[in-house]
Amino acid sequence: MKKIMIASLLFSSVANAHVSIDVCGESLTFDKVPTRAVANDINMLKIMLALDLKANMAGYSGVSAHHKMSDEIAIKVGDLPEIAPQYPSQENLLNADADFYFAGWNYGMQVGGIMTPVTLAQVGIKTYAIKESCAHVQQRSQVTLEDTFYDIASIAKIFKVESKAKGLIEDYQARLAEVKSMVTGVTEKRVFVYDSGQDKPFTAGALAVPNAIIEAAGGANIMRDVAKSWTRVNWEAVVDNNPEHIIIIDYGQPTAIEKIAFLKRFPATQHLDAVLNDSFTILTYAAATPGIENIDSVEKLARDLYPNKFN
Repeated sequence: MKKIMIASLLFSSVANAHVSIDVCGESLTFDKVPTRAVANDINMLKIMLALDLKANMAGYSGVSAHHKMSDEIAIKVGDLPEIAPQYPSQENLLNADADFYFAGWNYGMQVGGIMTPVTLAQVGIKTYAIKESCAHVQQRSQVTLEDTFYDIASIAKIFKVESKAKGLIEDYQARLAEVKSMVTGVTEKRVFVYDSGQDKPFTAGALAVPNAIIEAAGGANIMRDVAKSWTRVNWEAVVDNNPEHIIIIDYGQPTAIEKIAFLKRFPATQHLDAVLNDSFTILTYAAATPGIENIDSVEKLARDLYPNKFN
């Protein structure tokens, strides 16, 4: 009996051991596994579900205002409540009795806003911000798909499901290596990411995940010299770089088809090589933001850019 008690105590000690994670240059320590987590946005929600962490969640936020869940995700979500259709307020999180907030800068928290990891910590809620978003609050030189793997591994470490993350990441890395072997030696095609905007396009700079997706697929983001994450640029910069291929981010309104129709009738873009050749790849928001669909995006884009390499 005594041995059983000692073993039980040792297991309890391991289960509740301190876990420290670097989040945007700050050390975040957990004394126990969160049991009332809230994931903001569809990409963070999908990471939690991929790690089988629904039982540790109090709800999610920021999905229904802009995204339609697939039947597969809706089944996994089940009766898990959406506590806010867009960014949640601190009150929303407190009403959900949240002890953990999985979000990011401009993914559920605004730079200069009233709700931050510091203010949430003051009411007992710990925050993990996705690594890509750290570019909004600290100096970063680049964003890679390793950042997405870091997010998955960090969440797994916090919730003590490291073996689950290990299997996912190893699969992603193997698939990336396969794409790399297929596109080695290609002449890089110029790619533009069109998220939204008509007066000024909203696009992905060097510090946004699509830049890493494009590089992994063997292309060159025409905005890779813009040392920003998601940002607005002038149409002149797009025209000057004359993209051969355009990624359309599909979410909310207007639809991806409507965005393509705009590019085909807009005087500044209708004569671009990509538009003239009807060379587009449509990626969902979840596929173009940090998360479990990033490698799907690399594979899809590589095939669209260099179809002869995959025949």
